[in-house]
Amino acid sequence: MELHQLKYFLAVAEEGNFTRAAEKCFVSQPSLSAQIIKLEGELGQKLFNRLGRKAELTQAGRFLESRARTILMEVENAQRQIKESAEEITGVVKVGVTPSVTPYLIPPALSICRERYPKLQIHIQENLRRRLIDEVVQGHLEVAISSYTGDTPIIDAEPLLQEALVLAVSAKHPLASQKEAISINDFKDEPLVLLGESATLGDKVFDFFDRMKIEPKVVALCSQVRSLKELVNLGIGVAILPEMAIDETQPFNIVYRSLVSARMSRLLFALTHARRYLSPGARVFIDLVREVAYDRGK
Repeated sequence: MELHQLKYFLAVAEEGNFTRAAEKCFVSQPSLSAQIIKLEGELGQKLFNRLGRKAELTQAGRFLESRARTILMEVENAQRQIKESAEEITGVVKVGVTPSVTPYLIPPALSICRERYPKLQIHIQENLRRRLIDEVVQGHLEVAISSYTGDTPIIDAEPLLQEALVLAVSAKHPLASQKEAISINDFKDEPLVLLGESATLGDKVFDFFDRMKIEPKVVALCSQVRSLKELVNLGIGVAILPEMAIDETQPFNIVYRSLVSARMSRLLFALTHARRYLSPGARVFIDLVREVAYDRGK
C-alpha cells in the first residue's frame, strides 16, 4: 500500500467518479484506475461499486476511508514537524553522482558541508546515470547529481549547472595550436576517446555525431575521466570533456579548445523522487553543490 494510492482512493471517494478524481490528482484516468485495482488486490476487497460512471464506496471502502485520511494527515503532520524543527541539520543523506561530476563538485561540497553542518553525514555512491536513477526510484538514494533526459515520470529534476563541453587534445596535436573555436569537421576523422557508451557524456557525444551524420572513430571507451586524459596525453586520440574537467594541476600535457556548436554543452540536475519527502540535509547538500558549481563558473 502506497501513499499515492490512498490519495487516489480518497479522490474517487470524494468525487464519486474516476475521471474527475484523475483530473483532481493530475494523473491519467487509466493510471488512477490501475492503482485503485492494485490497492484492491493488495487488500483482497473491492473498495468501490462501479455503477456506470458513478463509483460508490463498499463497506470495505468506507472502513478504509477514515483510516486513509488519518494516515495521510499523520504523514503531512510529520513532514511539517520535521521542516519546522530543522534548526540543526543532522542525519545521513545518500547521494549518487556520475563519474564525470564527482572529482570536481563533490569534494569541495563535502568540505563545506563538514564545516557548516558537522552533524550531517553525506554518503556518496558513484555510478552511471541509469543506475543512479533506478536507485532514486527504488528509494536507496535520496539525491542523484547527473544530467537527465526526462524519461522517468516520477523523477523531479532541479537544474544545477549548465556548462560547455570542450575538446581535449595532446599538446603535440596540430589542433592544440588552433586559436579559433573548433568545429566537428576539424576532428571528425580523428581517433576519439570517450567515456563509456552507458555514461551520460558518452551518450551525448554519440548523439551529436549522429545528428551531424558522422561516424565517430572511437578507439577507446573509458569509465573514468583520468583514464581518458591519460590516453589523450599519450596521443591515442582526442576527447570531449565537460569544462569543469579542465584542471591545470594534473600532470597531463593536454590542451583544451572551445567547440563551435552550442549543442556541445550539458545541463546537470539534482534528481529526486517526486513522491518522496526531501530531507533538510538533502536540501542543504543540493544547495552546496550549486554553490560550488557557481564558484567554479566565476
